[in-house]
Amino acid sequence: MAAGIDTVWTRDEERASGPQPLSRAAIVAAAIEIADADGLEAVSIRRLATRLDARPMSLYSHIGRKGDLVDLMVDEVMGGAIIPGGPPTDDWREALRQIARRTRESTRAHPWMIAAAFHRPFLGPNMLCHIEQSLAAVSELPLSPQRKRAVLLAVDTYTLGFVRWEVMSPKGKSESGTPCANRAEAGPTAAEIDAYIAAQAASGDYPHLAEFIANEPGLGVKAEKFEVGLEWLLTGIAAEVGEAKPAGD
Repeated sequence: MAAGIDTVWTRDEERASGPQPLSRAAIVAAAIEIADADGLEAVSIRRLATRLDARPMSLYSHIGRKGDLVDLMVDEVMGGAIIPGGPPTDDWREALRQIARRTRESTRAHPWMIAAAFHRPFLGPNMLCHIEQSLAAVSELPLSPQRKRAVLLAVDTYTLGFVRWEVMSPKGKSESGTPCANRAEAGPTAAEIDAYIAAQAASGDYPHLAEFIANEPGLGVKAEKFEVGLEWLLTGIAAEVGEAKPAGD
């Protein structure tokens, strides 16, 4: 146990006696597939055992409890946010861009990560590597450690918030492949929402909304909006450290 914290990474994987067709990696991979299809709440030892054609008790030789399984799933997904070779060390803006983009891509591919991010601490080796890369990105900024932490928190909050917007929107739900139990739970489609907003704007009661959608039809999520918002954020950080905006940005 490290520093008094009990995590799945500080305990050796238990091994049952005799040959074992299962492995922790296989269990985690199957759990991620279930969560991607039906949500994190659909992951259970019984369902995993059925998927892996194994006895439920045999899984406990590798995964002691569901909390450990979720931690392993989260850390496996976080591996996708790690930049091979690390972010550039001579350009903090580009380093944070790359980190934010990879974090968005890996999280967006697994919508259940949003809920997991706010319910369990990220303590696995991939998450620690992600933190290390993020700290390296801002290491040369002329800011106190507290302000550097604030910079990283701002970028992470923006990135995860944008992904939540993406995956929770009707268009995002349909693209994620995550089915709903029935049409009522799914709610209105993106096209239905756009039509409703347009009708309300045409009523004359919402002039600012009418002007807005005249130039920006629909209120859906677009990938380019992520890049625009990220650049605004980086420009604000640069202003705090007194750095001129690079030509061409």
